[in-house]
Amino acid sequence: MTRARLRLVLAVALIVLGTPLLLAGAAAAVYVGPDDTVEYARSEVSGDGSVVATDVGVATVTGPVLHVSARSADDGEVFVGAAHRIHVDSYLDGVGQQTVTAADLRGEVTSSAAPGGAPAVPPGELDWWEEQASGPGWQGVSYELTDEPVRVVVMSPSASGEPLNVELSFGVEVDGFFLTAVLVGVGGLLLVAAGVLLIVIPRRRRRKRKLAVVPDTKAEPKPEAETKAEAAAVVDEKPSPKEKDEKDDEPSKDEEPEKEKVATVTPLPKRPLPQRTPPPPAPEPPPKPPATPTARIAVVLGLTGLVTACAQVPAEIDQAARGALIPAITFDRAEGFFGQYNEIVDLAGVSLDASQLGEVETGALLATSEFAVEEQLATGVTPETPPTPVTPSIVLSPEVDSYPMWAIVTGASSSGGAPSWFLLTRENAASPWLASLAVHPAEGTSVTAPLTADGAAVVADDAATRRGDEVLEALRQYGETGEEPENIDLSFADGLTRLPDHGLQLDTAPPEFGTTSRSCAVESPENIHWLQTEYGAVALASISCTQSVMVNSGYSVVIEAAGLGTIPGGSQISQAEISQNATFILSVDTDGSATVVGQRMQPIGMTWSLP
Repeated sequence: MTRARLRLVLAVALIVLGTPLLLAGAAAAVYVGPDDTVEYARSEVSGDGSVVATDVGVATVTGPVLHVSARSADDGEVFVGAAHRIHVDSYLDGVGQQTVTAADLRGEVTSSAAPGGAPAVPPGELDWWEEQASGPGWQGVSYELTDEPVRVVVMSPSASGEPLNVELSFGVEVDGFFLTAVLVGVGGLLLVAAGVLLIVIPRRRRRKRKLAVVPDTKAEPKPEAETKAEAAAVVDEKPSPKEKDEKDDEPSKDEEPEKEKVATVTPLPKRPLPQRTPPPPAPEPPPKPPATPTARIAVVLGLTGLVTACAQVPAEIDQAARGALIPAITFDRAEGFFGQYNEIVDLAGVSLDASQLGEVETGALLATSEFAVEEQLATGVTPETPPTPVTPSIVLSPEVDSYPMWAIVTGASSSGGAPSWFLLTRENAASPWLASLAVHPAEGTSVTAPLTADGAAVVADDAATRRGDEVLEALRQYGETGEEPENIDLSFADGLTRLPDHGLQLDTAPPEFGTTSRSCAVESPENIHWLQTEYGAVALASISCTQSVMVNSGYSVVIEAAGLGTIPGGSQISQAEISQNATFILSVDTDGSATVVGQRMQPIGMTWSLP
């Protein structure tokens, strides 16, 4: 095969290879646009449910950014939010919904229906959305596809529970896709241009070479007869008339006159011109070594690396990572909670209105706060209040995989002193974070700090939990009987040591006076959460004791003039139930010992009747 034919074959190959690249790159660049985003599915989704939510299986790769947009069919307002599966599953538990199970590249959207009621609260009141948008027309969210299982929720902002009819749009954004398409198109254009040049340039060179060729015209030799005639010709030189007159005028001389000179011209034979010797041709350059397979592979890998460096390449999802745990609460959310907590507690103390305390407190803490307001209204005396405002300093949040959630937060108050400990709980995704227990230790006390791993609190093992439960039971019995348990340090227990003696002091009453009893219980044992420490475990706990008094006929109990809680001074009562609470931090060690750090005893309820 000649060189020209090889060049033609190569040119055709370049054009054939470059044309699809040019067309594909140009089409992709125009279709995707500079924002690297393309819509791949759009469909109307409707049903009896009031919520449309995507399943975690909608996304099967990681890397790109998924865009999900929706608009209501009746042009009403729509809410779109994206959050972790744990939160969405809890929020939509028992809610009627359409679940989008697939949205493929062919534009098909598949969904399934599940019956149920309306959501418990509007979505805008929740704090766990990673992205959210609300309003009329098209509303959408976008999030990067990772191993984290994220679900998108579309619903009415008011959570009215009415059937929802929306149009969904799914788009994907691949970082660098537009630039890659442009580079592919430019690469195809260069290949086509190279192929065209391989065809055009050699033809132009051949045309120029033909135009530059000029015929070589050499002088023809004269005939031999003409050469001989010229050689035989003789030319006589005769003086001119003027020269002859000048000679006649000259004086004669004695010398003999010169002989007449005859000039003979004999032409030389014509010699042929010497032929020019052409210069030797330039040596040909040494042949280039053929490209080795390694070089070809290097070029291909280099071009592939250039393209992949511009565009983000999707990767497969790690299904094992989809079951990963999440922190119960972040530091930012804890800060937001205590900002609201400080505001509501201060407002309740000023207005003596405990109705709003339920927005930030629950359990034993709410009971003591409500009774403090009630006591102040009854007596006009401001009770001792916990230090506020509280600023969180350490968030001891375990990693969880479902609701309910909990965390322990320590915070410093503006008045100084030892850090306060709070137990925060959240029943489900539709409920707010609430403070269920709080301990404000006396200044100078210290508590063994819980352990953390990768920023998350370490939950105590079963052995430490069993030991802690045993100590709690011993403390409960101590509240009823007053018998101090062994190996438990109560030096800083404060209010816990007063539980055996709280209430009405009737030790001197005669036997026929009536009956009295005392019962104690651990408050909300399901909310006792143990964290691992270097020496064992630690938890916040609360024990409440109730004294019940029943006076026989003919007898009565007279309350002192100062009064007792909400019981007015001087009252003669025949029956009473007085409940007090002690909240504390309990640390148990592996050697069997335990330490209690508490605060003052607080009343949580009083009922009485007159004779």
